[in-house]
Amino acid sequence: MSASTQNHSVAHQKIHTWTGWGVIIGLIPVIWSVAHAVPNGVEGLELWLSTPVGAIGFLAFFTAAVWYCKLEMDEVIMDYFGGGLRRFGLLKNKLVAFILWAAVAFAVIKLAFLG
Repeated sequence: MSASTQNHSVAHQKIHTWTGWGVIIGLIPVIWSVAHAVPNGVEGLELWLSTPVGAIGFLAFFTAAVWYCKLEMDEVIMDYFGGGLRRFGLLKNKLVAFILWAAVAFAVIKLAFLG
């Protein structure tokens, strides 16, 4: 294993660990906030996401969750595919994760900060 590959593996593992902790720690406040917002229906959820604290908290949790899922799928792709198919799978995974994140980030930011 080359030094570059080893450094990439270490960085991948560290990011994976940090995003995993972000999901675990962020899940509790998100569940608590949603549980308090849901009794008021869609309006309650919208009201929660339209506050800066709710929007930033949810977006931080969602970012960690999407990034964690992307890293998990990267590992599956790297384990089962090689060559051009591996490169295509990794690129597609990165693109799908970014599109999903960007769509949710746009909606939450628009709701919270742009009215």
